Amino acid sequence: MLYAGEEMKIVLGAAVLYGFALLWVAVNQRKLMYHPETRLYTPHQNEAFAHEIVELHTADGLTLKAAYKAPENGKPTVIYFHGNTGIVADAMHKLVPLVNAGYGVLMPEYRGFGGNAGAPSEQGLIQDAEAALRFVREKTPDSPVVYYGMSMGTGVANALAEKFPPAALVQECGFTSMTAAAQHRYWFLPVKLLIKDTYNSQKRIASLTAPLLILHGAKDKTVPVSHAYKILQAAKSSSKTIKIYPDGHHIDLHDFGAGGDVLNWLNGLFLKNNKV
Repeated sequence: MLYAGEEMKIVLGAAVLYGFALLWVAVNQRKLMYHPETRLYTPHQNEAFAHEIVELHTADGLTLKAAYKAPENGKPTVIYFHGNTGIVADAMHKLVPLVNAGYGVLMPEYRGFGGNAGAPSEQGLIQDAEAALRFVREKTPDSPVVYYGMSMGTGVANALAEKFPPAALVQECGFTSMTAAAQHRYWFLPVKLLIKDTYNSQKRIASLTAPLLILHGAKDKTVPVSHAYKILQAAKSSSKTIKIYPDGHHIDLHDFGAGGDVLNWLNGLFLKNNKV
């Protein structure tokens, strides 16, 4: 049997521990959010398709590496933004169908990832994305540009799209916001009060008028599929398409044909009426 004083000590002790946990999360939240691979990337790490390593120059003075394959015959260039872990080499297989069809591809490596200088943050990654767009516009000023985001990369793509509208936008396993995604995982924490990098895609995508393709796995436990439907509803795009993979999780949609689905969707946009 516990007496009132003992019960109060337990409650106070739990409160103190919870307070320390909140403080630790607040201080270390970017270590929880970003998991940068520091291994250096070289062109021969991944032979998914022939490409060159180029340099991107950010507004705050960083020089970043990126993988680039020029488009053929005026076709669009797809800028691919990966998630919060790994390096661009890990995602190259996803874009093989596009490269084989003549689309250009630029895969920027974020600050702090793949041997790049700097530390990741929302504003930092947005600057990285803007540097990627500047590179593409300088290389192929007359060709359409498509943004393609994966997981956290959808937050980067949506932020870029809000400032610089693309010809089309592809979202794979995207969230309404990092706040909502983190709250789903850390349900026991007041995430809204702690989080710095919110990546509010649901708000940002409300200004999108370009065609939108949403890909999501019905069994995604990292970002529940409900996020996909909320993004679909929020977008004001001229054309909106959603593809749900019944057996798909968070990182395996290309095992179920997502690469071909993206290619067919882009071809439907840009090949009809001789747009390219």
